[in-house]
Amino acid sequence: MLSSRARQLIGPLFPIANQVRLAWLRIKYKGDKVYCPCCGSRFHEFAPFSVWKRKNSWCPKCQSLERDRLLWMYLENKTNIYRQPVRFLHIAPERVFFNHFKKQSNINYFPADKFPNAYPPGTRYIDVLNIEMPDNIFDVVICNHVFQYIQDDKKAMKELFRVLKPGGWAILQVPINRKLSTTYEDFGITDPKEREKAFGLAEHVRFYGLDYADRLRETGFQVIVDNYTDSFSEDEIFRYGFWAGDSIYFCRKYPIVNSL
Repeated sequence: MLSSRARQLIGPLFPIANQVRLAWLRIKYKGDKVYCPCCGSRFHEFAPFSVWKRKNSWCPKCQSLERDRLLWMYLENKTNIYRQPVRFLHIAPERVFFNHFKKQSNINYFPADKFPNAYPPGTRYIDVLNIEMPDNIFDVVICNHVFQYIQDDKKAMKELFRVLKPGGWAILQVPINRKLSTTYEDFGITDPKEREKAFGLAEHVRFYGLDYADRLRETGFQVIVDNYTDSFSEDEIFRYGFWAGDSIYFCRKYPIVNSL
């Protein structure tokens, strides 16, 4: 299977082939054992995904992954994003979220990435290492599975902290290797095969460990590591297609001036 970034390109470049493939997968996985909160579809399981063929991972309807479905439910159940007016910066906007956020009347939505053509039309150009915007202008920032591609990840974190309003919040997810207490990075590894061996994908430059929250705190964020999947039973984790033990990294900028 393709990397998550390559997957973003499939729809716009090969729309007919992609729709045929999705239609076939919807037939193949027809059933009622799993439920996608992003699109409301039901299947006997989610399709496998990635080079490791992760089981119960990929929704054949909306193409959401485990992390997308977890974030969808977290946003609905534990944040104010749909209940208050918010100015919202979304880096590397996941296709499954794009139209959903765009149609919310309370959300002033800024989807952006350094490679906007890889994302839905309307995505703006932003270099997360040098965001050409004033300080303190966004109520919400979401940036998922981006930092592992960037050598100077702390600069990117600082830029997102800078444009977030005092009292605003951010969700900043990365893949975590829970066997590592300390993040592993080695910029001397440049061979794609060696990078894949070291970091999981050839495009990645590090594997984050359990110290990820501390890296965020060093840039100024108050960080809550919310073990959200712990609130679901084993059956529910399968039903929604989550990773057991997957945490949400919920970050705030002091001073706190409004409630979650």
